[in-house]
Amino acid sequence: MTAPHRRRLVAGAVVLVGCLVAGGVLWVVGGQRRDDAVADLARAPVGCDTTLDFDRAGEFLIFVETRGALDDIAGDCGVSGSYDLDGDAPDVRLALRDVDGAPVDLDPASGIDYDTDAYAGQLERRVTVDEPGDHVLTVESDTDALFAVAVGRDPNDAAALLRWSALGAVIAGLLVGGLLLVLGSRRGAPSSEPDEPWQPAPGASWPVGPPGFPPPPPTTGASAPAGEPPSGPPAGEPPSVWAPPRPDGS
Repeated sequence: MTAPHRRRLVAGAVVLVGCLVAGGVLWVVGGQRRDDAVADLARAPVGCDTTLDFDRAGEFLIFVETRGALDDIAGDCGVSGSYDLDGDAPDVRLALRDVDGAPVDLDPASGIDYDTDAYAGQLERRVTVDEPGDHVLTVESDTDALFAVAVGRDPNDAAALLRWSALGAVIAGLLVGGLLLVLGSRRGAPSSEPDEPWQPAPGASWPVGPPGFPPPPPTTGASAPAGEPPSGPPAGEPPSVWAPPRPDGS
């Protein structure tokens, strides 16, 4: 294997392994970002009026959590502790009032959920907040079990960019590294054209070899090889010329 082939093989292996490692790291970091975004959601326990401070306007999501924990809650009840409903989301009644006490429309929604080591929830409502500030969220249910709803942005958005970057790194490693490995493993194909038989240079005599050496090719107008009598009439004698017989038989 030649030096350029070895260099391509080494470069291909380095690129492939490096991109796979980078993709794995980005994927893990993206998952951690998602878990942190879930933990940062604002939570309102069932049976309480909870004050939520929206720092900006826009669309927010409301999730019903079946597993999680409550810390200090700003509202009319001091519920705290952990809860786990084994994945069974209860029916809830939600009402949200804005900074002026006016009701805010809550639109039914679904299709987004999360499940981390500490929290699990599924999308229940979408709400558009027109004015930042304190809003009061009321959560009611017919169940006696403790649970909460979580409010915020889609936690999957926090990981989306890193996850796509991870996939891009893996694809780039497979393409670039794989190409270098293929080029490095290739060998030059043998020529399919047969070699031409050796011929002496123009004007040179055929070499004399040991017994069994092939005889020289016939020559035209050249002197005979040494050791062989010359062909044709002796020197100084004109060549005989054949003539047809005369009619009288002489």
